[in-house]
Amino acid sequence: MISNRQEKLLDFLVREYVRTAKPVSSALAADKSHLHLSSATIRNEMNDLEHQGFLLHLHTSGGRVPTDKAYRHFVDSLLKNDISLDLGAEYKNKIRQALIGVSSDPREINQVVARVLSNLSENLVITGISNDEDFFKKGLAGLFEHPEFRETNKIFQLANFFEEFEGMFKFIEREFFNTLGMPRGVPVQVLIGGESPFKQIQHETVMCAKYSLPGDCVGSLTLVGPTRMDYEKNISLIK
Repeated sequence: MISNRQEKLLDFLVREYVRTAKPVSSALAADKSHLHLSSATIRNEMNDLEHQGFLLHLHTSGGRVPTDKAYRHFVDSLLKNDISLDLGAEYKNKIRQALIGVSSDPREINQVVARVLSNLSENLVITGISNDEDFFKKGLAGLFEHPEFRETNKIFQLANFFEEFEGMFKFIEREFFNTLGMPRGVPVQVLIGGESPFKQIQHETVMCAKYSLPGDCVGSLTLVGPTRMDYEKNISLIK
């Protein structure tokens, strides 16, 4: 159980690490978190959060990084508050421009969705239609630009997941898409790190959603990226 102050500090630490990909020190947190706490107090709070499993201390840098548990806490807070974020005019205009002239063909819509969501999220996106073997996959090359994917073995594992996705789709649909239901809006299920059942992507985050398409078709969307992803932005983009 974390205190209200620790909640605010953890929120800052997650956002800062997502933004910079650099471990966060107590001095930086004291300076930028607007919590009006001393560096020593911040350090004590970070020590407590580390003992509770929310932070990992990287001794080479002196800073700390969020764990999967921290990301889960952060995402649960976002989903519980039913976020409705303003993506800004730039994102909205890009989405509108991408959809101009798109027909009512579900496959064409899915192709555009994969492309625009991949471009805006800078993550891997795979779209499909339930009971259909056609998939559109975009963003693998761009994903490798993230610092998390500079190791050869991680590139190989992710590429392997990408290539074998068709064979995994029935499992994904049965385990995840069917549990989402079709409530108002677009429900999003988020699997962080080891929560994923796929051994190739135990250090990544997977977002799953399904949505209505013309002709009584049901579209499915899978977004894969580093656990250090912009959860707020990506959930909002999918919705």
